Amino acid sequence: MTNALNTDFSFYDIVPDLPPLKIVDVGALPIAGAPEAYARLIERENATVIGFDADAAGCKALAEKYGAPHRFLPFVIGDGRSATFHRNTEVMTSSLYKPNMELIQNFSGLENVVIPESSQPVQTHTLDEVVDWDELDFLQMDVQGGELSVLEGCARLLPTALAVQTEVEFVEIYHDQPMFADIDRHLRDAGFQFHTFLGFGQRPYKTGSASITQTRQVLWSDAVYIPDVTKLKDQSTERLLKLAAILHDLYTSVDLVLHVLAVVSDRGSPEPRDRYLSRLGSQQS
Repeated sequence: MTNALNTDFSFYDIVPDLPPLKIVDVGALPIAGAPEAYARLIERENATVIGFDADAAGCKALAEKYGAPHRFLPFVIGDGRSATFHRNTEVMTSSLYKPNMELIQNFSGLENVVIPESSQPVQTHTLDEVVDWDELDFLQMDVQGGELSVLEGCARLLPTALAVQTEVEFVEIYHDQPMFADIDRHLRDAGFQFHTFLGFGQRPYKTGSASITQTRQVLWSDAVYIPDVTKLKDQSTERLLKLAAILHDLYTSVDLVLHVLAVVSDRGSPEPRDRYLSRLGSQQS
């Protein structure tokens, strides 16, 4: 029998002198008041965030909530071109892509949150243009189909990322939007490796029977990418420790954390791995 691991701690408890993570969040407004995935890192002062969202009021609320040094800016992030922003009655579903109502209306509980309200021309900004960092550690995106445009606009910053979390769609919820396959291809071409999905968004098809709510159809998910693990030795020790912090604090990917720390240990620094194993309550083999 395997003993349960204790994972209820921060990696920063293991390496307290590790510099704070640099986080860029595109589509930063949390859904239905849910806490941001990195909220605990902010509370511990282990992260600095630059966030973007088309909703100016939402950005102002986030800025007031977190304060300096965190910044939340009301920019539409994309590939730097002019575009049309389609605003829906539910802010969280607004997009640079027009809702595909012909498809959406087939699902229960979906069309009522994707109700078109207005459209307006906007000038998009690239991350390379508006982020004044030389590198970032964690990139999070949730912009309703516009994620590929964001990636296309951060050719300078993307190679520096240690992890990318992006919403992906498996069906065309928005007209002509890039799909999961497009995002996956772009990130793999940029040197990243798929790590995991974070749950799956599902809605049942309309059946004409209120008692039938079971569904197999998957519509969207959040996909997590990391640097190619065959090239971890190309990363500095500090970057490897930051990767371990992201993997533990955000995803509890214990096996991958230990795999990363083994690289650090092979460089003559076994302490982080030993301390991590000790906190987990695991015996080192």
